[in-house]
Amino acid sequence: MKTMKTLFIAAFLHFFLPKAYSQNDSIQISGRLKGLGNKSVWISFANDAGLSRSYKANANNDAFALKVPRLQNPAIARFDVSISRTSGTNSNPAPKLDLFVFDQDISIKGDALLLQFADVNGDEENNALAVYKQLVKKGEMRNYEIMQELFSEGKTTSSANKEVLMAEATAINRKLVNVKRDFVKTHPNAFASVFLLTRMENLYTAGDFISTWNSLSPRYKNHPITGKIKAYIKKVSATPDGSDAIGFQKNDKDGRLINLADFKGKTVLLDFWGSWCGPCRASNPHLKALYTKYKTKGFEIIAIAQEQKKILEEARTAWLKAIEEDGLTYINILNNEGVEKQNLVKDYNIIAFPTKILVSNEGKILLRITSSATDDIDRALEKIYGF
Repeated sequence: MKTMKTLFIAAFLHFFLPKAYSQNDSIQISGRLKGLGNKSVWISFANDAGLSRSYKANANNDAFALKVPRLQNPAIARFDVSISRTSGTNSNPAPKLDLFVFDQDISIKGDALLLQFADVNGDEENNALAVYKQLVKKGEMRNYEIMQELFSEGKTTSSANKEVLMAEATAINRKLVNVKRDFVKTHPNAFASVFLLTRMENLYTAGDFISTWNSLSPRYKNHPITGKIKAYIKKVSATPDGSDAIGFQKNDKDGRLINLADFKGKTVLLDFWGSWCGPCRASNPHLKALYTKYKTKGFEIIAIAQEQKKILEEARTAWLKAIEEDGLTYINILNNEGVEKQNLVKDYNIIAFPTKILVSNEGKILLRITSSATDDIDRALEKIYGF
């Protein structure tokens, strides 16, 4: 009789108590991080209901273990340790470790001081992310070392050596762009590919980003994190590849009327920038080099500045000063001037600076890209002009 009673209670607990009481509804995140000692670790993520949750555990002689709920869909998680770390700069916090909380136990191994490079293994989605991390690890570790050399407190680096290091970092980043693109292309079913795309808007032309998104399997296309991707696609679709460039008439810095329609027969690069925009200013030397290389072949640059100063004269002063400092000899117009008649930032749906739009000699949009992290414009011009 006692046995029957015990079985009845067990059956009741199994079928009627909330799922949180089941061991199968949790997973363990454990591992060992060199240098962690007895400090704590913590992880945060949004659960299946979209609610943010955080979990913490104390380590024991570098080893740690904590339990979190098992999820029906993978969630992006941030894992960190409670020891002091630096990111290579005095102002930025050290990067956390990216991983996914899903439906199986997870193992983490590495160095606590270099947490962002730790190895993560577990379910199929974390294992796919681990493949990606191995592909980029060497380059990202070298970039980390370069940032330490350039910006860590107490470091003194000569101007010449700084230029060498920055050139090396730029070359590494260009290579990593292709590695990242290739991973997404070859892993269309992986949650890691969707996750990476949320961070890779600037690593594709708008058209390539849309086609890459369309090439992914539907498995995770309705995951909550895809809202960012869909919003971006909606915005850049205002100027799809092959569509007519939006016409405009604006005065340049010298008062000459610039009509985009007058440039039919030339390839034109519209460069949306501002004097206040660091990445914009950093890309100006390369734009000048492209202009020098192709201007006699029918290439023109129209730089469209959007200044943050509310008073027009102040905006104009900042704009003209930046033009002189950067030595920009191509066409420059200020969107702030005559913005009540036509707002080119709004018309072209510019959502970030710099944004560059390449227009064909027939007035059609060839490509659109944000920032200057890729060489898509260079390759397009090489194709057009043959060198």
